[in-house]
Amino acid sequence: MKTSNGSSMITRPSNNSNQNKPAIEPDDDGWVTILSRQSRKEAKRKSRIVQQYTINDLPNSVLVHILSFLPTIQAAQTSVLSMRWKYLWAYVPALIIKGYGYNGGYEMQKFLQFCRSSYLRQITLMLRDPLVHESCIKWVDFAMKHKEVEELNLQLMNRNRFNMHTPNSLPRNIFSHSQSLRVLVLYGCELRNIGEVDLRNVRKLHFKKVDVVGNLLNDLLAACPRAEILKLEHSDSVIDLSANLPELKKLKLRECNQMKSARLTVPNLQVVKIEDSFESGIEFFQLCGMVNLMEAYIIHNEDGDYQVYNGTYQVYANLLQILGQAKQLTVKCSSLEIMYNWSQVIADCSAMKVTSFELISLDDCYGISSFILALLKKLPNLEEFRLHKICDIDSRNSPRDEESSNGPNYGDSLPIDCLQQCLKRISIVDYNNEKMEFELVKFLLQNSIVLENVCFLNCFGELKDYLELIEVLETCKASPKAEIVFEDDLETLIYSDYSDASDFSYATS
Repeated sequence: MKTSNGSSMITRPSNNSNQNKPAIEPDDDGWVTILSRQSRKEAKRKSRIVQQYTINDLPNSVLVHILSFLPTIQAAQTSVLSMRWKYLWAYVPALIIKGYGYNGGYEMQKFLQFCRSSYLRQITLMLRDPLVHESCIKWVDFAMKHKEVEELNLQLMNRNRFNMHTPNSLPRNIFSHSQSLRVLVLYGCELRNIGEVDLRNVRKLHFKKVDVVGNLLNDLLAACPRAEILKLEHSDSVIDLSANLPELKKLKLRECNQMKSARLTVPNLQVVKIEDSFESGIEFFQLCGMVNLMEAYIIHNEDGDYQVYNGTYQVYANLLQILGQAKQLTVKCSSLEIMYNWSQVIADCSAMKVTSFELISLDDCYGISSFILALLKKLPNLEEFRLHKICDIDSRNSPRDEESSNGPNYGDSLPIDCLQQCLKRISIVDYNNEKMEFELVKFLLQNSIVLENVCFLNCFGELKDYLELIEVLETCKASPKAEIVFEDDLETLIYSDYSDASDFSYATS
């Protein structure tokens, strides 16, 4: 304020006026922020509060959901944490018992009696002790009839004194009131006389080492019209498999060695995997109505003498014809001696729709080139070709036939449509740089007009051999865009055994 003589005078404000006076405080960047006294207090209070969230801050519904992923015994152990956790595990809608080494007895029966009054959606029992199998099966029977169980996983692994697997019989009418069931997994069970079956809402079926009497499995599948996944493994009692599964998307058949025929109507099938030794000589295999097949796998497991499989070539040709409708096809064979005869059988097959083909071998190289050439002629739409172990380093000098050392007559193999029109990518895994391998790769490069990439993975041999190989392949490739790439072991080989790193860029470009 000004005095009477015109000079200025500074006055001290009162305490009341200072309470609401804005404060001018510079921040770290030099900017000035005007804060009221009340705002400063609020900012200091918030800065002192450190937010610490623990698992106890979660609602009970979330905690129960977390506990549902644990085996029931471990979930029950959380009851000692606090009073809140004492009975929380009892609300978990899942009973998961993995008692592989449990001796059973009164404690198990008492525990199951307690669970009888619980709210259940999932039952998983993995038991090896035959003493508790009977009581568990009776309890599961009660739960299936009085609870709305959505997932049943029953694995009763029983061994007799000869260490042989003995199945456990399921009670009659165990599936008579199973409208709520979505997932059914049976391991080591016997389907003999199960009475009425109502599995109208089941989406996933998995049977392993299941002993089936007569056509009971077909009747069980007929009661599952909405099944989307079917796995059948190590079930030697299945002789004839027949079912109409309009919504099935994934199918896996593994080591059903006694199966003679299979007829499945699966219009929406997307993935199929057949893994077997076919020692029984399956006579009929048919998958009807497939229009959306994306992936197919044929895996041959050798189990015995070679003569056992003399009658199985037509079976494989039939499988290749059926599964050739898939966009991606993988064939894995433990003995390529079989392929030597396949090349003669596959000539009778019609063209396949496969765009990506993968061939995996494990033992030797008998007939591999003839089979590959015969196969390429049946794949007019092939875009990607992947080969594993064309020539095994332990059997490359086998005197099985002339082809093992000299290779087939590639001049008689032209023309091949896929090489001329659509093959873009080739991958060679476990390449040994043998003569037969080199001739095959050279033939593919010379005749693949639109090829874009050739990749060698896990190569064996000396670095100088691959540098020479690159020079030869670069001169013989028909497609100027084709890029030759070596990966994995060759990269380590070049850096460790070769001093001039400039060749590395050339070898991988």
